[in-house]
Amino acid sequence: MLTLYTGLTNISRQLQMSACHHLVNYVYETLHFWHNLIKEKLSKEYNDLLKTLKWPFCGTNATSHRMLSTPLPETMARFKILIEYLFYLQLPEEMIKPVVTSALLTDFTPVSLPVAFLVRPLRQRFVYHFTGAKLTNRQDKPEWFFTQILTWIKDHVQWLQKNIQPIADSVGFGRLDIKVEFMRALVQLAVEKLHSELSIVQYDDTLFAHLVDEALGFERELRETLLYPQTQPATIFVLTQAHIFVKWINMEKKYATEKMDAILNSNTAWERLMGHDIDDMKVTECADAFLTLLTTISDRYKHLPQPGHRLQFLELQLELIDDWRVRLLQLLHENYEDPLTSLMPYILNTLHYVATILEEWGVTVHFLQLHFYKKQFEAVENATNRGNDVSENIGEIEGTVFDEAMVLLQRLEKELINEISDSVALDIKAKSRPYRTDKWFAMQSSKEVASLSITPSGCPMFQELATRLHILHNVLALPLFNQAWKNLAAQLDQFLFEEVILVNHFNSGGAEQLQHDILRNLFPLFGLYINKPELYFPLIKEGCILLNILMGSAILLQETLNNNTSASIEVLADVGVHKISAKLALKVLATRTDIIHV
Repeated sequence: MLTLYTGLTNISRQLQMSACHHLVNYVYETLHFWHNLIKEKLSKEYNDLLKTLKWPFCGTNATSHRMLSTPLPETMARFKILIEYLFYLQLPEEMIKPVVTSALLTDFTPVSLPVAFLVRPLRQRFVYHFTGAKLTNRQDKPEWFFTQILTWIKDHVQWLQKNIQPIADSVGFGRLDIKVEFMRALVQLAVEKLHSELSIVQYDDTLFAHLVDEALGFERELRETLLYPQTQPATIFVLTQAHIFVKWINMEKKYATEKMDAILNSNTAWERLMGHDIDDMKVTECADAFLTLLTTISDRYKHLPQPGHRLQFLELQLELIDDWRVRLLQLLHENYEDPLTSLMPYILNTLHYVATILEEWGVTVHFLQLHFYKKQFEAVENATNRGNDVSENIGEIEGTVFDEAMVLLQRLEKELINEISDSVALDIKAKSRPYRTDKWFAMQSSKEVASLSITPSGCPMFQELATRLHILHNVLALPLFNQAWKNLAAQLDQFLFEEVILVNHFNSGGAEQLQHDILRNLFPLFGLYINKPELYFPLIKEGCILLNILMGSAILLQETLNNNTSASIEVLADVGVHKISAKLALKVLATRTDIIHV
């Protein structure tokens, strides 16, 4: 009977393009008549055999299936024969008209007859448990039906691959992947259920958000753990329907904004996270929590097949980053006191860490792809607006999707670093008045004292500098501290040169004393944190050189510089002066009392 039936299917295929419509219709109807008749006859015996095999492996059957030995050989032999018959009974693909209850299901191609019969009892169970007034059908527990589908897949696919796939391969149906067909049929159940649930829960934000979470988790488990092919349809297609997608992305924004509020209002928001790899960065709890929020959003949309959908989520992330920056700025204004004891250092560390991580993310495959798509969309849009050919507008794509956000973050970071450095410099300058107005013209030389020590009037200034550097080092991330001390060093160098050297007069003792203070006190304070601190104080260092060279050399140097010869630069270089100009060098030399008297 099946041999005759397959002969009839071959005739039907040959007549597909025939103009003899009555003949084609007659063969089509005859084929369907026999298909239904034979299917009904075989399905009864097939179902009886499935009961003998204790299919499906659910509940007690699942346990007994694992514990019992292989079924009787004659049972399996008959079962395999029936599977072959059902494969041969397949209607030609071009003649199958799938029954589609929703536009979403058009992507689900019909499965082969043996698999359809295997799924039927599972479908009945699914409908029984997850429709109507059953206790298992709860809108607040979508994870129940998703988990059930995943469990059935895990419990059955190994058996299918062992017992059904070899038969399909042996009768010429090797192109069919039985495992994938079985999974697709069960995933279709989940999609139908998800679609019906979304139409109800979309008006309840909490239920909607939970359902989306579970649908994404189901998709992730399918793709990553059960290796369901990317080419096969799943739950994402339901979530990307226009009205559902708009609702989804608005929900993401709402919950992300609420989460940001919670992060910043937390009592422990500004506490440091401890860890060997992040100690130098002094990462705050809120910086880590915000990046976790962005990562979670990325994980939720990275499986979306359409670049356009992913780009909308990217825009949401960029919007959140900008909102985050603005909120930190508002916090700064609310807590404005002494920068070092306010929230400023913690906010600075937060900004820096977030910018550093965004820079790392920008060069990952996920965000590079999105950057490419974004530029492509922009090029197409520009070309359309101008009426140009699209290919003319697509050049080489550089940068990352976070470039604009990072420019704003880094600009704010730079402003705050300057503000902290300026504040510290002002505190130090405030303690410098006794030092600046000391009697530099009447100090004892090293020959007149047992040994030189720090100038007493400089103690408050140097003490303030030591304290402030220590605090800066403790509260700022290492890269930020490096910027801060460089700013501070540059300001102090300029200040000491202009306010001490250029406005005072120095005898040999005063010149020696200043050099001692700089070499033995100022440089070592910075030397606790950096190598070769003298490189960052060129003006004060070279000013001390000019004050302390021998009187004869100083007079010759002064004459050479006064003559304004081209050799000025070389002469200054000979005594170790490279940064100070000839004009400034003359001013420094003019502060020496020994030259004035001469």
